[in-house]
Amino acid sequence: PQKDGRWTVEFPAMPASETAYQMTFAGDDNFSFNNILIGDVWICSGQSNMEWPVRKVFNSAYELAKADIPAIRSFTVPNEISLTPQSDFSSGRWNVATYENAANISAVAYFFAKNLYQTEKIPIGLICSYWGGTAVEAWTSLESISSHPDYAQPVEKLLATKNTPDFFDSLRIKSKDAYQQWQEKIKSIDPGYKEKWYSPEYQANEWFSMLAPAYWEDNGLADFDGVVWLRKDVYIPSQMLGKPLQLDMEILKDYDTTWFNGEEIGFTSWNAGRRIYTVPAGLIREGKNTIVVRLENIKGSGGFSSKHDSELYIKELMADKQALNIPLSGLWQFKPAMRTGDYPAKPQDLTSIHTPSCLYNAKIAPLTNLSVKGAIWYQGETNAFRACQYRSLFPLLISDWRKQFRQDFPFLFVQLAGHKAITKEPVEETWAELREAQTMTLSVPQTGMAVAIDLGDPSDVHPTHKQEVGRRLALEAEKIAYHKPEIITSPLYQKMQIEGNKIRLYFSGSDNGLIAKNGKLSGFAIADDSKKFVWANAEIEGNTVVVWNDNIQNPAAVRYAYAGSPVEGNGANLYNKERFPASPFRTDDWEWITLNNK
Repeated sequence: PQKDGRWTVEFPAMPASETAYQMTFAGDDNFSFNNILIGDVWICSGQSNMEWPVRKVFNSAYELAKADIPAIRSFTVPNEISLTPQSDFSSGRWNVATYENAANISAVAYFFAKNLYQTEKIPIGLICSYWGGTAVEAWTSLESISSHPDYAQPVEKLLATKNTPDFFDSLRIKSKDAYQQWQEKIKSIDPGYKEKWYSPEYQANEWFSMLAPAYWEDNGLADFDGVVWLRKDVYIPSQMLGKPLQLDMEILKDYDTTWFNGEEIGFTSWNAGRRIYTVPAGLIREGKNTIVVRLENIKGSGGFSSKHDSELYIKELMADKQALNIPLSGLWQFKPAMRTGDYPAKPQDLTSIHTPSCLYNAKIAPLTNLSVKGAIWYQGETNAFRACQYRSLFPLLISDWRKQFRQDFPFLFVQLAGHKAITKEPVEETWAELREAQTMTLSVPQTGMAVAIDLGDPSDVHPTHKQEVGRRLALEAEKIAYHKPEIITSPLYQKMQIEGNKIRLYFSGSDNGLIAKNGKLSGFAIADDSKKFVWANAEIEGNTVVVWNDNIQNPAAVRYAYAGSPVEGNGANLYNKERFPASPFRTDDWEWITLNNK
């Protein structure tokens, strides 16, 4: 026991067991913890791609129908920030992986645990501590981030208020109150709120109409930036009643609040995010149901950014086989409410989730007395503009966590998936440099990287095939944390050799050979000393790749998949015989485009 009344109990290491134990504490008040398993605990952290839940993944209805694995447990850390390290969370509980609970578990973490459990037969505990849109420096302790030269001034400002944490808390409360007041002002002048356009009883007469997916600029509302309300009636058959449904509208431009039969079911305040909302069973009626979306567009075209009709639907949230699916494409009504120039002035956010150490303090520090097996990490999108800086920030976070936990545990991470527009010619790209910074972090002992370049979506920062991401992370865990070095995962570039007008590339993870998936090998670019890259021919020879372009007689460097998304045609399609994609790479060390971005 400590002077402040806190106490700890340490147990010797025990073998993993699925037998449920009870722990009883005897004192003035007796109490017990039940259904305790002995297994491995993993910290699962990062930003929105780690946060992305099982209910939003590809084929989620099928996955949830099978989501009854009592040996998998999860604890989700609440989203809070703090200027000083905390010792506990304001809320949270451990949940067993049932259908109801698994729906909202991190999909990457869940499929990671599922694969590990199937292989190791060890109960897996997942501590899910993530926050969308966050930067790596916010997840690093102030003690460590202060040692980074780029953070001397920001940390100095923070240290000035370190002994007065109430000041930081008061700023956060002030910002929250100001934002709520701003929202109320908007509602007071938005006719959609005043006239209850979200109500199914509202008569939407004399509204515009369009066939979605589409933009309203192409349907009679030209050059309109601001708030537009959209409505659609959908007819639900009796066999879909009595259970929650999933509403999927893909990407709307830019920010939305969505109602179903007059009840708000979700909102998204980031224009790159998919709109996938759960409709509670109690809201669903047989026959006509009304969907209403209040959509705010800041600039450019507003409306549905989806490319295909099939991306708009409402479906069963859980199904053993094929889930029932009702299309939401087709006729939607819409009406403008207010232009951006009519908004009241938006208040400044006086605190930020990007503040150095603020997420570490609130979401990681309370865990540091636990014994953990390791950590999995999916983050980097927010730091892509500062990719060169990430070369030092990311290893700093890993060493910091190991120091704070007093454990040299394995740290496994996901290399960013393909995203951003496909380019016709080789280009410089911040996301490519971020992936390179991630690959360089493999020099840190006991780290592993799941390559995901082939799992991305050029138009969506949130690719939905998280099953494979979790599987690849689990294999990295098998190799590193469970001591199975014979496991082969993605090929990694090792060295090059110039042979006349060609360059030969050598890889790790290629002992059993390399393959070109789905046709001719592609995704390679080559340059001479001019540093001007052009697309290249490439052929596999054994466990090497030979690259050339007949117009480049004195080649100096090769790049592969060095872009936001894989290139046109078959894309970046180099794999090993084990069917793992090669990591994007470059052979040159020419200046980073993000070198001076801080």
